[in-house]
Amino acid sequence: MKKINILWMLIGCLFLVTSCSDDDDSAVASLQVIKSDVSFTAIATTGTIEVQSNSAITAVSNQDWCTVTVNGNVVTVAVPTYTGLVGRNAVVEISNTLDSKVRVPVSQAGGVWYVNGDDLYGLSDEESTITIPVKSDYDYTVDMPAWITGEKVKEGYNFTLTENTTGNARKGTVIFKSQKGTKEITFVQFGVNDIAGTYEATYSTFGEGDDWVSETVKIELLQGEENEAVFYADGLSSIRGVVLPLKFDGETYQLSALNGQYLGFIESQKWYLYTIVRSEAGYVHADTSLSYPAIAELDVDDEELMPFFPFKDKKGFSFTGETGTIKSFIDAIGVYVFASKSPTFGNNNNLGYYDIFKDLSIKKIKADH
Repeated sequence: MKKINILWMLIGCLFLVTSCSDDDDSAVASLQVIKSDVSFTAIATTGTIEVQSNSAITAVSNQDWCTVTVNGNVVTVAVPTYTGLVGRNAVVEISNTLDSKVRVPVSQAGGVWYVNGDDLYGLSDEESTITIPVKSDYDYTVDMPAWITGEKVKEGYNFTLTENTTGNARKGTVIFKSQKGTKEITFVQFGVNDIAGTYEATYSTFGEGDDWVSETVKIELLQGEENEAVFYADGLSSIRGVVLPLKFDGETYQLSALNGQYLGFIESQKWYLYTIVRSEAGYVHADTSLSYPAIAELDVDDEELMPFFPFKDKKGFSFTGETGTIKSFIDAIGVYVFASKSPTFGNNNNLGYYDIFKDLSIKKIKADH
């Protein structure tokens, strides 16, 4: 009988050891993460951590910007919008009543925000579309004037500028706004149909004793009927009815006073009038391949855009003079008088300037009403 009792005691101890081992395994496995979604972009959002637990759970975060709430076995993690460039991290610690704990890392990426456009775009008066590259992790808005429309596209943001029919240059500023910052881009529409109008002309001319004196007059630029790129300066010459021709290049925004152009005939004096340029070297030239150029300037800070044309020859030209080949620059244009309809120099044919406009500049102004 003693042998039997000892056997049963051994069997009982074996069951006891087995039971204790099962309890320990259950305690270790009483809390585990089943699923988590807590890697965030820079935008404010929420994610969840789902756990398996044998008892109620609690959760805490080690960072103030990362907040947690618990509902059953689900921990909801919330993060605000982050405007930093470098990502940040937090840890959420989940515990249950059996003192089991798990730690789950949380990450939020730095935000990307850039508008990869120039500050200023110059465009023609025709309707046009331009795409501005934009990459943003943030929601953003775009403010724009009524004559510009826009939409988000895969490449960024498309702007469509309606045709400018105002008769003047115009500007419009679009403003990108996000939590990260703002970006302003200004569009300017300007073309051949914005040239005509009233201008203030400033230049130097001959005074007493052939000294240079400065003068300012109001003139009109009239657009040609047959060629829209040709304009006529009315009021620049002191001879009533004489208009000086100019030509506008819409690609380079250059307005050129044309040289060697027949302006008319004064019957009473038997004078033939032509436009003639003068070089800095003091020579006069009738060559029609020459011109007195000006590149349009627009001050985008002005409330109304008014083109300004400072005439200046930057390329220069070469010609044969009394001392050989001379390189010079055009610094004036004027109304020149000839004795015949041929604008040639010599044999008493060239009678001299009637008007001369040195260092000429013209700026469009509001017309008087």
